[in-house]
Amino acid sequence: METNLSKYMLENGQTVFKKSKDGRKIRTAIWTTQKKKVYGTVFFLNGHREFIEKYSDTFEFFIKTGFNVITLDWRGWGLSERPFPNRPKIQHISSAGEYQLDLDNIISLAKEKSLTNPWYLVAHSLGCLIGLRRLISEPLCFEKYIFLSPLWGRFPHVPRPIQRFVIKTEKALRFLGLIMVTEQNPEKYMPYSLTVEFKKNTLTSDGKQFKRLQTILRENKNLHSGTPTLGYFIEILKEIDALSLTEIPNRKILVLLAELEQITDNKAVTKAIERFEFIDVVTIKEAQHEILIEKEKIRREALSLMDTFLKS
Repeated sequence: METNLSKYMLENGQTVFKKSKDGRKIRTAIWTTQKKKVYGTVFFLNGHREFIEKYSDTFEFFIKTGFNVITLDWRGWGLSERPFPNRPKIQHISSAGEYQLDLDNIISLAKEKSLTNPWYLVAHSLGCLIGLRRLISEPLCFEKYIFLSPLWGRFPHVPRPIQRFVIKTEKALRFLGLIMVTEQNPEKYMPYSLTVEFKKNTLTSDGKQFKRLQTILRENKNLHSGTPTLGYFIEILKEIDALSLTEIPNRKILVLLAELEQITDNKAVTKAIERFEFIDVVTIKEAQHEILIEKEKIRREALSLMDTFLKS
């Protein structure tokens, strides 16, 4: 790994590049706790356009409190393989099911490494959509599930009629060859945190964490993900719709919402899960979307809730 990036990676981990079932090379990282009492293994699923080093502080917390950690860069992001290597700043998937292959990949690796049971899933944002699909399709895969700032509803920054329109006209858009159209010129793409000043950002209210994120991305341009195709957008919308109509299995589930959320839709999440009494929901006061890179007081509250939930 390049020096500019390795200094942001939590120490004493193992990085593995492992091919998924469809041949995509996925970057994975594993840390094993040195505590005498091991409580199990946390599978951390990060969100859209994210990368492993972003959550080093969170991984350190879990390791110090007695958990192993395994995580990944989803296909198309971080240092995992891009859909079009010659045009790395284009995001595209043919189906949301591709992300399940990436999740299969780290589950397979965890088995190879004999990572301690029980296994727990902790997911953020888009990672929650991927994790929810696994919960529904294979509820016993993990002992407990934690979802932070879930992407389980519409995109607030895109008008609902437009979202409905592109789903209904998908076949026509494919016929017209528009499915690969991108929302902006890929060659001019820049990560969000490098295009907005701190006071206007909707990720975190912590200046130190925001600056760290900016610095990592400035020093490591190979982490810059890219702009999604219209096809990508449609596949994610279809997955949100499909899962919103499905019964959630009765498992131990904790959902953490950010009070000042502007990226995902808290109302949609609440509406989707309010009928399931076995799901615990906590709103983290003063938090923006990135609860785990928020101010220390906010992070401490969230991590304490998560630790208590996993160990109870």
